[in-house]
Order: sequence, then structure tokens, then C-alpha cells
Amino acid sequence: MTDNIFSLLDEPWVQVVYLNGRPDEISLRQVFSDAPDIKELSGDIPQQKLPLIRLFLAILYRAYRVGGINEEQMRELWKEIFSSEHFDMDIVDRYLDKWEDRFFLIGERPFFQIPDLEYVGAKPYSPVSGMIADVPKLNKYLFSMRSMEATDSISFAEAGRWLAFMQAFDTAGIKTPVKGNTHVNKGKVYAPKGMLGTGWLGGIGGLYAEGKNFFETLMLNWVLYDTKYDSERYRLFGNEQDIPVWEQDEVSSSDLDNQSTFAGPVQAMTWQSRRLRLVPNEEGTRIVGVVSCYGDVVAPYNTDGFEKMTAWRKSIPQQKKLGLPAPPHMPVMHDASKALWRGLEPILCVKDDSDFRPGLVRWLEEIRTEMLDSGDHVLNLVTLHAQGMTYGTQSSVFETGIDDTLSLNTVMFRHDYAGIAAVVDAVKCTDNAVQALVQFVRNLRTSAGDKSKSTETAEQIRESVYADLDGLFRDRLAAFDESNDPIEYSNDWKDEVHHRLLEAGQSYLEQSPVPVFDEHEAGVMGVMNAARAQLLFRSKLNKELGSLTREIPVHSDKGGK
Repeated sequence: MTDNIFSLLDEPWVQVVYLNGRPDEISLRQVFSDAPDIKELSGDIPQQKLPLIRLFLAILYRAYRVGGINEEQMRELWKEIFSSEHFDMDIVDRYLDKWEDRFFLIGERPFFQIPDLEYVGAKPYSPVSGMIADVPKLNKYLFSMRSMEATDSISFAEAGRWLAFMQAFDTAGIKTPVKGNTHVNKGKVYAPKGMLGTGWLGGIGGLYAEGKNFFETLMLNWVLYDTKYDSERYRLFGNEQDIPVWEQDEVSSSDLDNQSTFAGPVQAMTWQSRRLRLVPNEEGTRIVGVVSCYGDVVAPYNTDGFEKMTAWRKSIPQQKKLGLPAPPHMPVMHDASKALWRGLEPILCVKDDSDFRPGLVRWLEEIRTEMLDSGDHVLNLVTLHAQGMTYGTQSSVFETGIDDTLSLNTVMFRHDYAGIAAVVDAVKCTDNAVQALVQFVRNLRTSAGDKSKSTETAEQIRESVYADLDGLFRDRLAAFDESNDPIEYSNDWKDEVHHRLLEAGQSYLEQSPVPVFDEHEAGVMGVMNAARAQLLFRSKLNKELGSLTREIPVHSDKGGK
């Protein structure tokens, strides 16, 4: 019999920052009781936040659940809780007390784990460093923030945070087989074909909303219903079939479990993508290892009925590949090379009566239009927070993390708001205009006799100009509300982008070694010189961004040197 060690309900392990700026480590219960005073979660890496937010939301779904109520009653419940500005700890504690024996890190029913899970063969366990996303391979320790000794063992508190992260984001690739796994191939276990090999959050473009405190954050993301879907077939709140792993009567088997979809949002938020067991040291004071293999797997498509924290798209190529009768709905992944404002279209836009926005965004629209007094201005500004991980080499290693925020007026969540089209247009025109700047620099080099088209240099130009435009776009988006005429606001916005790109172009011209009258052949573009390069550049900017209301003089008397 294994003693229960380290209660996640009562021991401090969740890292938070309070509204007064004080960082702290608190228990799961305290997260709910202190939510109005907490600004945000913290963590060993930013990407620990989303798995924990989803865990807390799953608890809210189950603690407050009421079966059989309609959407109007759900709205009344949400408004009652929101207006109280705190969670009812009698309700939360009653639920947590009922399942408290399932929230120990070590024990007979360890949290998010399989008791007695063992590898096949002599290997007792894997190093605990395998759980930690910011620990590099041995030959790369020079670039790590941790010493090698620091990863021989970790505290129970840190292990709890990485446990949630691992279930959500773990890499794919070859796994060591565990006893009871029936999918062993030549002593190895591979990611199931056609299914998601990483943790569930590794396969979606994770997105959540942030309020002025953590209570608001949880309330904004607690989607009680989705207007796009039938409320009975896709019941989100009060779904009795949608139970988290800690409520299950039986412990999950050691074997990989192939499933087609989720029973509800709670299951999606607590998805057990891995069979895991944490291994403590002999003293029972720290975690020294982990046993891990594939667990529950799900097809990475058509789960939008219950997964509300990502945008979606139709995929005809996947329809053909999978032999499906209709194009499947695939999650829209974040692009690690782009700021969040450059990827707003799938998050905010409804096209041709097809709404593939995140269910969360439809819920935010519902909050604005149906649950809060429009004159109240309680939630005028909401921050969208995008998080994720990118993977390399068949998703077997982490490449980088994604963590970006963007403040938007809640009018942007209205599907029929004309300003959304203006925002998308400004972003698209800017992308095209930035490409015009890249081409301008290439043309200058051609004028100097350099015909190379260095991808690296082009990427450096893009990176530099987008960094310059980043603050402008964030400020413009945050200030875009119903008081602005969408067309006028967008034109002023594009005008400012136009000026900045002309200034960037002038800077590149002044650095160029080519005299203005030097000419060189540029292939299909004919003869190229600095003056023609400028004319082409300005013409393209005018086409994409409109003519300037305030002109900048052309410096065509010379190049740089």
C-alpha cells in the first residue's frame, strides 16, 4: 500500500502573481479562494499556464454542474457568479473534498498518473529531466538556465506543474514500452498512425482570454454553451457523461486507448495523452524519475464541438488523405514566426456564413451581447493569450515555445462588426507592403550587380520591419472600438504603416553602395537602377496601403556611399 504524499489541493505548488505584484506558490484550493486578488499564473515556463487554466476550468464545470438547464438559465448562473466577484468556496470545497484522495501526487490513485506503471525490461524509470521542456540534451548544457545537477531531482511542487504540462504538450516519437501496452513493435512504441502523437495542446492553436484578475480570467474562459452547436448533442455545462479522470471508478489501463472524440469540454481539458508515473526518492521527499508511454489518443480533427480554445479550418487535402465524406475541421496552429496580430483572421472572422472562430470567441461575443449591460463597460478590453509549443524531427523534440498576448475591445468579438474586416485588411495590406520592401532591397542589390536572393537576408528585413510595426499594431488594435469609423481608422492606420515603410526603404537606400545611375539586368524585370527601384517600391506601397495624405520627399540624388 502506497502512502498518499503531497496533496495538490492543500500543498503550495501553483505559481501565481498577485495584483500587488507579489509572486507566490499556492495550493489548488487557494487558487479559487484568492482568484479575485491574483493577477495571473506564473510558471517554470509560460506554457505551463494553459494546461493549469484548463484544469481549473474542468473543476468549475464539475463543481457547479447542474443538469438539464437551458441557455437562459446558464446565462443567469454565469451573471450571478460574475457579479459576486468571487467563487462560492462552499461549492468548490464540497466538490474537492469529495475527490481529495485523487489529488495526491504520490499514492494509490496518483493525480494524472497510473499507479504501479512499469517499463518492460530492466529500465526502472527515465530521468526526471525528460519531463522538463527547458532542459537541453547533454551536449547543449552550455545554453541551459539549469545546471545538470539541478535536474537529478525536482520538488513535488515543480513536478506537479510539469505533470500537467507533459499531459498537454509531450513530444511524440519512439517511447519505451510499459507493461500492459499491446502496441509494441520490435521493443518500441510508436505514435499511432493518423492520430495526434503529441499531447493534445501540442496539436491546436491554444488560446485563452485574460481579465483584470484571475477570477475574471476563469469566468471568461468558462464556456457554458456554444451558439454554433446543438446544445443537447454538444452539451458543455451539466454534461453527466463528461467526467475527468479523477472521477473515474477504474484506473485507466496501461495500454494506449484510441478514441474518436471527446465526451465534453472537461475530458478535452484533462485529456490523458500519456500513461505516467512519477518516481520519488527513497526518502519520499523529491521526484527523481518518470515512467511514461502513450495514453489516450484522439484524431486531430472534428473535435470542435467540445474543444473551444482554438480556431478551426476546413481541410480538403485531409479529406482526400483520410477518405472522409466531407472536409474535416482541423485546428489552426499558431505560427511561431508571426506575432498574434498577424494571425487574427481565423480567430475573428466569419466568412460565407461559416463560423470557424474559437468557441471561446463566440462565448465572449455572447457575454458582451447577452450577459453584460452594454453601458456598463465592465469588460470593454479583453486580452487574448496565445500559447503553444512547436516541434521538430517528427514531433519528437521541442523547437520553441509560443507565448503572445493581444488586447482587443470586446466589440471585435461580434461576428457582424465591420471593424473586423478593416483589421484583417490592414494586416494583409501590411504583409504585402513588407514584401514590397524586401523586393526593393533586392532591386537595390541588383542595381549594384549583386544578383543573390538570400532568404536569410529577406527574413532579417521582415523581422526588423515587423518589430518596428509591432507596437503600432498593438496600440491600434487596443484602441479600435465602436467610436471609430472603421474605414477612416483603417486608412489612418495604413497611412502610418506607409510612412514607416518609406522611412525603412530610405534607410536601406542610404546604406546602399550603388550610385543612382548604375544599371544592371534584372531578368524579367529588365534593367534595374536605384531610381527605378524606388518608383516600383512607392508604386507598390500606394497600391497596397493607399496614397499618402502627407508626402515624404524622394532622395534620388545619390545612393549611400
